[in-house]
Amino acid sequence: MNKKQIQNLAENALHEACRHIQDELGVTNGFNASIFFSGEREDIIYKIFRKYIEDELMIKSYELEIIK
Repeated sequence: MNKKQIQNLAENALHEACRHIQDELGVTNGFNASIFFSGEREDIIYKIFRKYIEDELMIKSYELEIIK
């Protein structure tokens, strides 16, 4: 998985998390989320998601090596 794919996955993860919260709260638009997760907050959350994705990929790779 390349960096662009990892970034896209991180962005989708944030969108899905916000959508889930909004659905549970009955929120019908994403206006507040778009403001709340902008600028530095957006950068931080994407960095956290990218690190998590990279960690999962590393573990998956390690597990595949064990199976060989």
